[in-house]
Amino acid sequence: MKVRFWGTRGSIPTPGPLTVRYGGNTACVEVRDSTGSLLILDAGTGLRELGTALMNGGGSRPFSVDVLLSHLHWDHIQGIPFFRPAYDPKSSLRIRGPKQSRTMRELLGLGMDDPFFPVDIDDLPAQLSVGELQDGSDEQIGRFRVRAASIFHPAPALAFRIEADDRALVYATDTEDPFSGKPNPVIALATGADTLIHDAQFQESDFKPTWGHSTITSAIDVAAKSKVKRLVLYHHDPDRSDDALDRIAVEAQKKANETASGIEVVVAREGMELAI
Repeated sequence: MKVRFWGTRGSIPTPGPLTVRYGGNTACVEVRDSTGSLLILDAGTGLRELGTALMNGGGSRPFSVDVLLSHLHWDHIQGIPFFRPAYDPKSSLRIRGPKQSRTMRELLGLGMDDPFFPVDIDDLPAQLSVGELQDGSDEQIGRFRVRAASIFHPAPALAFRIEADDRALVYATDTEDPFSGKPNPVIALATGADTLIHDAQFQESDFKPTWGHSTITSAIDVAAKSKVKRLVLYHHDPDRSDDALDRIAVEAQKKANETASGIEVVVAREGMELAI
C-alpha cells in the first residue's frame, strides 16, 4: 500500500507562516493498494486539495471513491462540500462513518443545509451513498479489508485497520487511552500492523483529560504494546508550530528507542508519502 497525507492538523485549519512545513489542513489521508484503488481516511480540509489533484489527472475516471470517517467533528468532515469529484455526475462516492443515534446521511447533511452551505448533500451530482460502521465491523470495502473498533472520544468514533497486499495499516485518530482501567481497543486492533497512524495532539505539559486525544508518550506506548513497525504521529495541535514538531520528531524517536527499539517514529506532514 501507499499512503499520502493531505491534512495532518487537528481541531481547526491553521494556515500561516508557522505551519508551512507540516501543514495547516485538517485530517485527510489517501490510501492506495497495488492496483491504484483509492480509500480516503477522514474528510477534513485536506480533502479539498486531494479532490483537486484527482481532477487534475491524479486518478482514472470515472472516479470511484470510498471514504471512511473516524467521527463527525468539524475538522474531519469539513472538506466534503469542497471535494470536486462530488460534483462530477459520473463519480461514485461512498461515505461510511460510526453509527449514531441519527443516520449518517442526515447528520452530514445538517452542515450543508441552508443557511450553512448553498448545496444540499442530496443535490451533489455524484452517485452518493452514505452508510454506517460499528464496533467490530469487518468488511471488504473495495479492494481493502477494513476492521473497525470503537475508541475513547467524547463523540462516537472509530479506529480502522486496513489490510491489502499482505500489509496492514491502522488509523487511530481522536483517541484517548482511558483512565478507567479498561483495555485500550487500539492495541488489539493494531497488533502486528506495519504502520500505525495515531493521534498525538498533546504533550504531557498541555494534556487535557477527557478531551479524547492522546499524548505523544501514550501514542508511543500503544505502538510498543502493539509491536508495530512504524508509528506516525498525527492530528497535531493547532498551536503546534513547525519548529515544535521538529523537536517532537527527535524526542519521540529517542523515547521510542528507549521503550521498544525497532519502531520508526514519523511526524506526519502534508504531502508526505509512505510505502507500507
